[in-house]
Amino acid sequence: MTKLLSVVMALIAYVSGFFSFLFPMTEDYNLHSDVRYGNEPREIMDIYVPDIAYKRPENGCILFIHGGSWSNGDKREMASRCIEMAERGYITATMNYTLFSKDNADGFTVDTMLDEIGMALKKLKSFSAQKKLNITKAALSGFSSGGHISLLYSYTRVKESPIRLVFTANMVSPSDLSYNVWGELSPVIVSGLTGKNVTLNMVKSGKADKLIASVSPVTYVSSSCIPSLFAYGGKDPVVSVKNYHSMKNAFAKTTARADFFLYPNSIHTLLNDPDVHQKYFAKLLEYCKTYFGH
Repeated sequence: MTKLLSVVMALIAYVSGFFSFLFPMTEDYNLHSDVRYGNEPREIMDIYVPDIAYKRPENGCILFIHGGSWSNGDKREMASRCIEMAERGYITATMNYTLFSKDNADGFTVDTMLDEIGMALKKLKSFSAQKKLNITKAALSGFSSGGHISLLYSYTRVKESPIRLVFTANMVSPSDLSYNVWGELSPVIVSGLTGKNVTLNMVKSGKADKLIASVSPVTYVSSSCIPSLFAYGGKDPVVSVKNYHSMKNAFAKTTARADFFLYPNSIHTLLNDPDVHQKYFAKLLEYCKTYFGH
């Protein structure tokens, strides 16, 4: 499984770089590696600062969050995303965070990860002050399970964020963890994220509905949500297209801004629809210019 995930993330990194020629890169940047934002072993982050950031009166920052089924992955997998945006003049960062494992199953919940996102943003704020970057706005962007926790933080903790969150942009993110969307994987995932023993019978009978809702980003969709950008694969066997439909239907009932891109021919890597990917990336740049102001 770990080897497969590494291959998937390498492909994602490839497709990100492949489309760079469509949006010229001009800015030099400095990388600040393994900046510690907490005391736990995995509480480190990389921060990419383009030279132009020092010349602006204020800056926005995109925090990229890796995937890996909440139990694998590394910040390095998002390096290409950070670089391509830093070379376009945006401060970027990517973080490691505590992963679910058999060793920490008793004390682990999704709140562990959400707390660490908050800690990473707090560190970015102090880093900004130290380097005189004046980071006043931030966006969260995740891939797969990283997108899931990005969305949960963006919708449930936006008011307590150390830096004001102005948008979120996520790819192939689990958004609805109900049985109708995830089938027999639903109780497995919900058990891991809540720290509760959720059985298939509980899910089918409705006894687990509150627990499922508590860790499903779709639950928190409302007109007060920050602007949200989504990408999903039409043939994704990992995060099915049902997540796309569930989230799109939820936003249709609100006045919040949400832009959806369906890659009809792509699986989890989103490699088979270059035309759609070009449009998604252009929309991400538009979000940056609109909500960061530069």
